[in-house]
Amino acid sequence: MTVESRTLASFPGLATLPTDALASIASLTSEERHRADSLLFSEGDAPGDLYVIVRGHVQLTQRFDGRGTTAVLTLSDGELLGWSALLRRPRVASARALTETVLLRMNASALLELCENDPRVGHRVMALAFEEVADRLHATRLQLLDVFGSK
Repeated sequence: MTVESRTLASFPGLATLPTDALASIASLTSEERHRADSLLFSEGDAPGDLYVIVRGHVQLTQRFDGRGTTAVLTLSDGELLGWSALLRRPRVASARALTETVLLRMNASALLELCENDPRVGHRVMALAFEEVADRLHATRLQLLDVFGSK
């Protein structure tokens, strides 16, 4: 299902982009629906596409030697999924829909090309990705405090 510019504009991180920039992003975005327990991608997969969660919950898991697969984070409405695609790096975690989930899927290669050609889009997309990574770093620090405590 194709996506309209106004759908993208409903996300606070994209709302400040001009209409023509939103239209460019919309042209490489589609909507997907996934059932609960659907595997979206696996850790180590080749870089794929970038997603925005419209509705639902997605669990990220990673494999650790001696511990097996461990849930590391749960994402929900409005959050980015698959940010490593913007770096053209393999997936750093597996992603599984915990509930019925609606995603906006952006073709990462085309989005990166758009970012290079339109500085407004490039700045906004990279700022969104950086905010997401910063939020996840903060969440990781809190998890470490839970595990190791503070002194």
